[in-house]
Amino acid sequence: MKVLISAVGDTDPIRNFHDGALVHIARKYRPEKIIIVFSERTISKKDDIEKVIHSIDSEYLPEIVCHEPIILNEDVFVFDTMYDQFDAIIQEYYTKDDDFILNLSSATPQVKSALFVINRLSEINVKAVQVSSPENDSNAGVGHDDSEDIDALIDTNLDNKQDYIDRTIEDTSEKFKQGLMKKTLRDFITKYDYKASLEVANQLSDFPGLKDCRKKLQDIVDSLDRQAVPQVLQKKKWSEEQKKVLNAYLTIDLQKERGNFSEGLIRIKNLTEFILEDYIENRYPGFLDNYVSESEKYYLGIWDYSKILKEKHEWNQYKKIKPIINMNSTRNTVAHKLDPLDSAELKQLGPVLKTLKGLIKEQYQLTEKDFNFYNDFNKELLELLK
Repeated sequence: MKVLISAVGDTDPIRNFHDGALVHIARKYRPEKIIIVFSERTISKKDDIEKVIHSIDSEYLPEIVCHEPIILNEDVFVFDTMYDQFDAIIQEYYTKDDDFILNLSSATPQVKSALFVINRLSEINVKAVQVSSPENDSNAGVGHDDSEDIDALIDTNLDNKQDYIDRTIEDTSEKFKQGLMKKTLRDFITKYDYKASLEVANQLSDFPGLKDCRKKLQDIVDSLDRQAVPQVLQKKKWSEEQKKVLNAYLTIDLQKERGNFSEGLIRIKNLTEFILEDYIENRYPGFLDNYVSESEKYYLGIWDYSKILKEKHEWNQYKKIKPIINMNSTRNTVAHKLDPLDSAELKQLGPVLKTLKGLIKEQYQLTEKDFNFYNDFNKELLELLK
């Protein structure tokens, strides 16, 4: 029996008048059993996905299993967690008598990289399949169809015909595997997923540039794991405060790029407090020592610093941090109540990061180019992989 194991991504079940990866693999291989792993965010697609699968052919009636438990939203952005969970899921369903297919193209980069690495490292016999986009390019900028009527999407699906264009790519021959892994590595780099990138890079056969790429990735992964300053920034002829503050901001921006908004929110308050303490210490030497005892100094928070700014009539600085103070209630909701973020709260993140960047530029004499660290880093890595 053919068994497909698949997570769910933004292109599923239909996007831009074409099958998403999950449906396209089902259309090509016609597995008798489809095991779908949902996250909290994608579970709302369950009925639509089942309906689209059943629209492939009136005689095609696969058993559809919705794996439980559903994956937590915050976990889908953590490679280690996804590796462990999907490894366990595959082991749970795997039998030697069945032909297993893994979908490598749906869900977050961390889920896709976990499945990719599991396929490369495990000794079980599975067929790993990627699905290219209809344009053979990134899906960035392509609108989502989640709000559209599913029946209308089925009727206008250009793949829903006998002579559809097969976009599946199987992970087969060694040469092809290396090419596929190299493409996957580049994709993960552009998604700022450096831990997953390193995992894939370590599986590649050596070629010019790969050694340097691995070395740079290892430094970044180690730095992010330890919340330390990467070697590239350490070599800058800057003060330790400049290096620490820029690195802290870049880490927050990195979490935003990865879609891990909750983690970014929690870090924003901590960085703002560091900047304000540094500002007050430099502007009013000794003031904080007299304001509170040495032991209490470590417990000063953003509200305390904003109060001091008002007392000192630092209205310009106070106005600058106002958006960050306003967002602090959202941060507390995430940190202490474990509540999810809504779209309005997420929209605050952009202006807050812009405010934070402005504070850092002014206080630590940094330029816009300094904030392009990870974009420049990605360009270096991609150049090494040509």
